[in-house]
Amino acid sequence: MFIDLFTQSLLLASTDDATFLSVLASQVLLWGRVALGIGLVIFVHELGHFLAAKTFGVKCEKFYVGFDVPIKIGPIKFPRTLGKFKYGETEYGIGIIPLGGYVKMLGQDDDPRKAEEEAKRIREGGTDEDSPETLDPRSFPAKPVWQRMVIISAGVVMNLITGVLFAAIAFGYGVSYNPAIIGGVTPGGPAWRAGIEPGGQVISVGGLNDDQMHFREMRMAILNEGLESPEDPIDIAIRYDDGVRKYKLKTDPHPANADMRMIGISSPVSLKLDKDSPVMPGSAAENVLGENDAGATIVAYDGIPVKADSIVPSTPFFDYLYSHPDKPISLTLRRTDDSDHTVELPPQQGKTIGFRYGISPIRGLVEDGPAAKAGVKVGDRIIAVGGDKNIDAFGLPLTLSSTTEPISLTLLRGESDSAEQEEIEVELDPALSLQTVSTTSGLAGEIAVNRFGFSYEPLTMISSVLPDLLSQSTAASDTKLEVGDEIQEIRLTLSDDQLPKQLKDERFEQVVERLREGWKPNNEIPLASLVETLQLLPEGTPLRVLATRSPSGRVIEATATVQLDERVWSERGLALTASESTQTATSVTSALSLGLREGKRRLSDVFRFLRMIPQGQVKLRHVGGPLAIVGIAKSEAERGISAQLLFLTMLSMNLAILNFLPIPALDGGHMVFLIAEAIRGKRLDEQLEMKLTMAGVLTILLLMVVVFANDIIRAF
Repeated sequence: MFIDLFTQSLLLASTDDATFLSVLASQVLLWGRVALGIGLVIFVHELGHFLAAKTFGVKCEKFYVGFDVPIKIGPIKFPRTLGKFKYGETEYGIGIIPLGGYVKMLGQDDDPRKAEEEAKRIREGGTDEDSPETLDPRSFPAKPVWQRMVIISAGVVMNLITGVLFAAIAFGYGVSYNPAIIGGVTPGGPAWRAGIEPGGQVISVGGLNDDQMHFREMRMAILNEGLESPEDPIDIAIRYDDGVRKYKLKTDPHPANADMRMIGISSPVSLKLDKDSPVMPGSAAENVLGENDAGATIVAYDGIPVKADSIVPSTPFFDYLYSHPDKPISLTLRRTDDSDHTVELPPQQGKTIGFRYGISPIRGLVEDGPAAKAGVKVGDRIIAVGGDKNIDAFGLPLTLSSTTEPISLTLLRGESDSAEQEEIEVELDPALSLQTVSTTSGLAGEIAVNRFGFSYEPLTMISSVLPDLLSQSTAASDTKLEVGDEIQEIRLTLSDDQLPKQLKDERFEQVVERLREGWKPNNEIPLASLVETLQLLPEGTPLRVLATRSPSGRVIEATATVQLDERVWSERGLALTASESTQTATSVTSALSLGLREGKRRLSDVFRFLRMIPQGQVKLRHVGGPLAIVGIAKSEAERGISAQLLFLTMLSMNLAILNFLPIPALDGGHMVFLIAEAIRGKRLDEQLEMKLTMAGVLTILLLMVVVFANDIIRAF
């Protein structure tokens, strides 16, 4: 891990020595904090065992963070420790393998191979009948059962106590978090179907009640409730400016991972421009905002002041932005020097690669929304809007987003090959429904027209080809793409040297990588996400398009070029930061109370997770190992001391509970043996203990193999 980090540092560093040293120093400091934090959690656990053992007079021969096992690869022999020293009768050190720690007490060894040797070592006397065999009084087995129970459980107790203290200190500093406020609802998702409006603050989810609920806590509660009882609705209470509204929502599977559950709520975005990159390259915003606008805050739009005291001040602005995609909008910005500056943000010119996409049958309806009230049903196919049959998936919401008049829809109802298929016409009255996210922002790839309360999916079938915009060539024939062709792949073929300057921006790295791999229709990257991605590409970018033609199934290969479209796009390139709040304890008592609450929640998460595994609600492939822990620890450390302390709380609670599972070789396994000894009045058979311990060690090793494999699979 350190070697990989060092390599990254070299790659990131510039040729300037000062910059290189600065980057290297910051990385070393960061990883030092990560190591110190994880090491501290392990240290306090072992310290609990150590202090309890010393209290009862047990001889402690070693105190180690990490394991000091011999490692030899061919002729190379690695040191067992990173450092050690002896003070009194105890050897203290840091082992070469950073996967835990241990306290070696006289007469106690978790290695089954050494159990018999250790048992012999603590026996005294026994040479004749007048001198019966006794145990060394300073050995662990010589102590009463209750003292041994205290020693074994002391590590867990220390983790529980320090976990609460970590959280208390974090809240003392102040914890920055994304509040559980509804910034938008996913088109077609459960929240969208229930008619939940953006702009409210979630204050209750299932059994979790909190007036200052964090978005992360809300998401985890929804995930856990959904996994435990996927068929049961979740009780949710949301506070709006006009009062509290309550809902019962049944979760949906996550489009990219069916094992996860969601209700389709996104966190809010603030009205503050990013201080480093306030605009997206090539966007409408780039043409009107300058360096002095970095970090500025939008305080008014088209003369409408932002209400800073509302729950979500940005909600009306985004509704206005997405409801007027073809209208220039005047923005009043308050810069970081407190001066006000006004700019006119023009519409964003859309981009295309030369064809339009078909529209699926209706996928979702808002309860009591305009479409549902008019009699529209899921499965109906839209064939005309206001008599116009020239409709396509991405053009329809742009047309209807600002409509204030009723519209007529011509629908086909019934199976396409059924004699009972009928054509019907309905009239929809628009509703005052907020549109605070792009119509294409759905994780499942659905597109919603909030004003009329229906959603659908864009199809990969070409509905029309635009003249003079599609340059095509094929290796197999001179056939051009036609209406009805099904898109199978879109791929970027440019090399690094051929990439336009705009695409070399680090913000486009993931986009370029995905397009080079070739986009294919799937749930992970739906068609709507692809079309959004195409808006980021510069004009003239060539793409290879593969399509199949029905009914022959022949593969058509064409080259499409990114060109300006005749219509606008809803996004305009404003790079706004996430909405954040800070929760700070007002006193020591308040800090301890918040720390205790955080500790209880993390404990509850661990118990719930353990309960769901045997029930098959959580798969082993979702379990992370040491590499995942280090990765999360680094991410949290980068966010600041409070985030890192909360991570250590989570880690402490996990270590406390997992280490106390009734598995031989773990503290919980030792406790089971001690409970059996207390009940029987004598120790279990040593051979049986040794066999059970060996089985426990093998179980732990097998689990380690699984979690390491999961970590490696995620990494690559």
